[in-house]
Amino acid sequence: MIPCITNKYQNVVISTGNIINNELGQRKSNEELYDGLKITLHGDPNVDRVVVEIDERHGRVQHATQELTNRLTENQRCEISIGAKIFLNTNSTVYIEQAVEALLNILNVTHVDNVVLAYHPNAASGTTLPVANATAESTTPTAAPAVKSPCSEANPAPSSVASWSLRNGASGVTELKELYRSLEQYALNQKITQLGIADLDAEALAELHKTASVAPTIAQVNLSTCCRVPTELQEFCAAHDIQLNTHGDPELLLPEEQFSALAPGYTIDWSLRYQVHVRCRGVLTAKGYIVGASRSPNASA
Repeated sequence: MIPCITNKYQNVVISTGNIINNELGQRKSNEELYDGLKITLHGDPNVDRVVVEIDERHGRVQHATQELTNRLTENQRCEISIGAKIFLNTNSTVYIEQAVEALLNILNVTHVDNVVLAYHPNAASGTTLPVANATAESTTPTAAPAVKSPCSEANPAPSSVASWSLRNGASGVTELKELYRSLEQYALNQKITQLGIADLDAEALAELHKTASVAPTIAQVNLSTCCRVPTELQEFCAAHDIQLNTHGDPELLLPEEQFSALAPGYTIDWSLRYQVHVRCRGVLTAKGYIVGASRSPNASA
């Protein structure tokens, strides 16, 4: 463990750098995050490829910053597309702001092309697979088909895309609107070009869309537990010009006990994944994770 994290900072931001160079890319998202954090926090400093920098002013631990910068600047800004997904399990507009600011500052850009919010306040009470046995699919969004591969009839599971409203209720929708408004401010200030939302059923998406100042133009659905995108959701997205994508990210990206093993005394406040594509070729040139964490109230000094 890097010693200056353990006792010095109440809040830290950890950047994995470009995980493509660590041969971690194109794996399950929770595996990518866990292994990226492990390399950053526990990598052998005597190994040349492990370059970790400590930004003491901002409480940041950043892996391979220069390599990431090189990837971002080898093409003109107009030639690349930067997308991000924020994973949040706690209702906090402060966390939204911390995540977006960290994204812009660490990538050293004035704006990103899209940000998708995945908010699952009750994920901790659900079932989340450990890293070693995770079954989440590739997290790179693709155009959503109406039908996925057939479900296993022997092990049916409820569709997560149809249950967000049921699991989180009216209070969850209210919280989501508040969080989304924080993202809208960045869109209105031209720091985010497109906004998106993940895992909402048609009812919740319609409610959010009705009150949004900057309407979401991306909707992601997780097809790992169902075979079909609900017809109502497909129709709503088609009627409101919302791009419908699929993903395989778990609701809880990294369980608390796994992060605690990597950073004792700290808990994850928020996490995000960014991806950088070269527009004309569609080539993924950089991909990484950024995590915001704080010291647990009962952590020893």
